Amino acid sequence: MGRKARKPRPELLFAGAPTFDLGALDRGLARAARAEVGIGGSLVFAVDPDQDVLADETPKRVAVYRRGPVVSTSGLADLAALVSSLTVDAFTDFLCMCPGDLVIEFFDAEGTLIEIVRIDLPGSIECHRWPGGAKLAEPERLAAWLRAHDLPADRDDLCARLAAAEA
Repeated sequence: MGRKARKPRPELLFAGAPTFDLGALDRGLARAARAEVGIGGSLVFAVDPDQDVLADETPKRVAVYRRGPVVSTSGLADLAALVSSLTVDAFTDFLCMCPGDLVIEFFDAEGTLIEIVRIDLPGSIECHRWPGGAKLAEPERLAAWLRAHDLPADRDDLCARLAAAEA
């Protein structure tokens, strides 16, 4: 018996200079109608591997990596609570090269992928719009949302779940 063919993951493609605008993510998420949150992360790659991924003009893609179950939400109040938990108050001036701890994919009403946010627990996030990471204004709001959806809300919980999954 052969393996079932996987449906290809949608890709988020982009190019251009990053912004230091803290509200850029909020404006990008205004069209979100559904989100998928899971253990894993994301990395940015040049579409053409021979081009410099750090050059503003290079076309890039965001690749998502998942390890385990995914929580999907499309309820207006629940989605609004998730989006508001991602409010940031400062950039970190640090571009992390790891995939992160959690990944959130946001889709519009037509099912088009519009944004990917990477979470580094407990309170750092990255999105392709920024030059690096950002600090959550209220990390406990995101932690509460994650706990309410049975997702790891801190590094210890994440490590315990990953160890249990590998056992």
